[in-house]
Order: sequence, then C-alpha cells, then structure tokens
Amino acid sequence: MVFVETPVSAPEPVEAAPVLMPLSEQLSRWIGHFCRVPNGVRKGDRVDLLDEQKQLIKAIYDGLAMEHVVQGDLASYLALAAMCGPAKGYPHVRFVVDDSLIWAAASPELQSIIGRDAQGRLWFSGKAVLTT
Repeated sequence: MVFVETPVSAPEPVEAAPVLMPLSEQLSRWIGHFCRVPNGVRKGDRVDLLDEQKQLIKAIYDGLAMEHVVQGDLASYLALAAMCGPAKGYPHVRFVVDDSLIWAAASPELQSIIGRDAQGRLWFSGKAVLTT
C-alpha cells in the first residue's frame, strides 16, 4: 500500500457574488476578503464582521434611509469599499475616519491600487474596482 502525502493548500478564494445578492451581503463578503483589522491584538488579520456591524451595513445599504454617518473601524472598511469596491458611487454615507486608519485597514492587495502621498493622504485613480 502506498500513501501519498497531500500538501496543505492555500485557502479557497472567495466565490464570486451572485448578481442578485443584496449590496449589504456583497459588502460583508468584500470586507472579509479585502480588509484587515487596523489595530489592536488582531492587527493585520482578516476582518470578521460582528453581527451588529452586518446589521448596520444592511440598514445603510439595503434600507431606505437617505444619509448615514459611520465611525471607527467599520468606517475604514466602508470607505475602502466606497473607494475601490462594490459601494463605489453611493454618496449617501459619510465616514468619520482618518486616512491612516483607512490605510491600516487595507489589505496589501488594496494598498497596491491606492496611492498615499508624503502627508499620508490617500488617493485612488479609479482604474480598478476590486470585486470578490
């Protein structure tokens, strides 16, 4: 009998979001794939949104309210999604977050398409929108 050792493979890529998936679900998946925890003990880990955060995203992007203000880590994730992800073009959300927190929440993949000037301000050329 011959045993073949199979190598450990990389995690499976996130499967593409169906077209009919609500924007809140698309955002939750996108954040989990492209964003990182910006500070604390888990700094640099992939984001695992809390149920409360998912509910807030649902209220903002799937609800009927006209304007929302978001703060903290969630604001950095949603700002990234508005800059170069599935929330691009949704002007009814304002983010209370500084550029350094947004940069810290960006995965290396996002950082490769987002520019950062000498003062730490972020910019995005708009040439690539990342989807899962």
